[in-house]
Amino acid sequence: HPSLSPNPNPNPDPNPTALSAAAAAAAADVIAAGVEASSTLSVAAIGSNADVAQLFNAATFGPQILWLFMILLPNAGVTKKIMGPLPSVIAFCLVHFAIVVISASQEAGTAPIAEFAGVFDPAGEPLKAMQGMMSYPNFVSEEWSHVLTWDLFVGRYIWLDGLRRGIFTPHSVLLCNLIGPPGLLLHCATSLLSGKGLPGVDELEEESEA
Repeated sequence: HPSLSPNPNPNPDPNPTALSAAAAAAAADVIAAGVEASSTLSVAAIGSNADVAQLFNAATFGPQILWLFMILLPNAGVTKKIMGPLPSVIAFCLVHFAIVVISASQEAGTAPIAEFAGVFDPAGEPLKAMQGMMSYPNFVSEEWSHVLTWDLFVGRYIWLDGLRRGIFTPHSVLLCNLIGPPGLLLHCATSLLSGKGLPGVDELEEESEA
């Protein structure tokens, strides 16, 4: 007679390693399907990669005249007229936005999303992933105009703070143009050495006293 005793383990637990491998494979299939779908459903191209190259040049060389005004003629009326209003920076924000829109509309105009995700994966190799992203010209154009526009924004802030509080800023503005954040650090150091305190402290104190 066959044994009537129940199987002590009728439904053995699946191998956890096999489950992990299956989940990873399923996730890869979903990503691949999404990429394929996005390629199929891509919108009509707006502009061209040649347009992105021209905008890259505009983002690179356009701001330099503005930097010269802030560095060489910080107190001149023409500098205040050009750099005082925010549109001087907004113009290059629009250049950057145009690069983003045109790149996104091109076939293979942007770096693959999977590679971009690798930059923010702490368990992977973010630096290597970013190096890979830099092999895509339109991504380089986006990042470069992104950096230069924010440098200009901060450089203008340093210049305006110097005007308002009577602090020498050409050296800080120049460094901000060259390598970005150290320019702001230099302005903070200059402000402290001048006995004027860090940028923005006066405004915060006025608001707290109001």
